[in-house]
Amino acid sequence: MAPKNDFELLKETGQGTLFAIKKDDPGLKYIAQPFGVLKGSDVEGADKQKAIDEASAFYNLFHSSKIGSAIAQIFNHENIISIAGHIKTHPVAKSSECAHLEEYIVWDYCDASNLSALFQSKPSESTEFYLPESVCWHVLTSLLNAITYLHDGKRLFLDTEASGGAKKMWASVDQDWLPILHRAIEPRNIFFQRPRGIETYGMCKLGNFEHAVVTNHVITHDGGDVADKDEVSRAMAPYRGMEALDATRQQLLESAETSTANRPYTVADELFAIGSVIFTMMTGRQPAINTDSYLAAAQYSNELKAVARYLLDLHSGETHVDSVLPTTMAVTEQYQQWKLHSEEGRLYKDIEDDMAARCGAKTRMETHS
Repeated sequence: MAPKNDFELLKETGQGTLFAIKKDDPGLKYIAQPFGVLKGSDVEGADKQKAIDEASAFYNLFHSSKIGSAIAQIFNHENIISIAGHIKTHPVAKSSECAHLEEYIVWDYCDASNLSALFQSKPSESTEFYLPESVCWHVLTSLLNAITYLHDGKRLFLDTEASGGAKKMWASVDQDWLPILHRAIEPRNIFFQRPRGIETYGMCKLGNFEHAVVTNHVITHDGGDVADKDEVSRAMAPYRGMEALDATRQQLLESAETSTANRPYTVADELFAIGSVIFTMMTGRQPAINTDSYLAAAQYSNELKAVARYLLDLHSGETHVDSVLPTTMAVTEQYQQWKLHSEEGRLYKDIEDDMAARCGAKTRMETHS
């Protein structure tokens, strides 16, 4: 007898994974990924053993009582493709060869593809205006929320004891959080879901953690560094791959002294990557040496252009960025100004508007019951 599960497997997606639904909410689809896929059964050639070894390591980590819960916590944010659950059941297509129980990880399903697909479906006709400004703000705020969580270990919580009524506040999810650098914030890794309510666009989620790295850099409860405030206290990693932390720190010190481009990857690079994505959404082009000229001519609000310019300026590496939250809060303020004072902003409905509408509808139902 199969163990009791919260999810039910559906048909295959055609990509080695399956669709799944939550039994108490059958209207919402998820992706179920069998550990057989993770073990490299669909990989051929020289990379097969590497895929098997990496998947085996992930399997062992996931089933560790302490580390498994840590992995589940990392992949648990509305703007990250998250783990929805873990099930053990019979395969959909039972046969004498595969009648045994199989294990699956259940993930969010992004049914509206990714930003790369959006770019391909909508060719750029002018560098002065490409995608609607509301889409730009949607992606911008979503990505900042995601990396604020990954790097700072902070997310918005509803403070029910706040004066003047409940409101959201930024708080730490774990006092021992170690910053995570994604290192691949680009259009193909930015995914979308379809709207579930009155919101204009569905959730935007950062995915593909193939190049992500957990850094050995502790952030205190008040957001400061445990180490002293020098250059080596930053969370850092090579742009790709792994290396000893001492070697990475030495690269940072040498690049600061000689102004060379040979410097490690820090959270400033994450922010610059987000700026690059937004710049492309505004102009249809990758950032170049004359980005200021493009932004000056772009037909977008001053708030969005100012944010894009600030993020792109971080590429110089001269700015010491300790945490993401100050940038996220400043950009959120700019977003609220655009939403309040522009015609497009007033028409645009975000997830907060949808939640407010749902709460209002629930209150009205309770009042009339």
